Amino acid sequence: MKSEPEVRTHLARWVAERSRSVQAEEISGNTPILERRLITSVQVMDLILEIEQLSGRSIDVSRLKPGVFKDIDTIYRNFFGGPSS
Repeated sequence: MKSEPEVRTHLARWVAERSRSVQAEEISGNTPILERRLITSVQVMDLILEIEQLSGRSIDVSRLKPGVFKDIDTIYRNFFGGPSS
């Protein structure tokens, strides 16, 4: 598995590539991804697949709670088991 900085950088790049309105370097750990419409709600399913690939674990979408895709800090904490920085 990738290190925390590698995962965070990967996620920021992934979001930026789909957004096309922001550069990866502009996305901090607490940048609101959905609120700022950096990705659409439809792209959340692609994000889930990306997280599964990065973490090597399946995500039970029936157990997801609101807000788990709020920002990279929250994504990391919920799907990679680490604290936010």
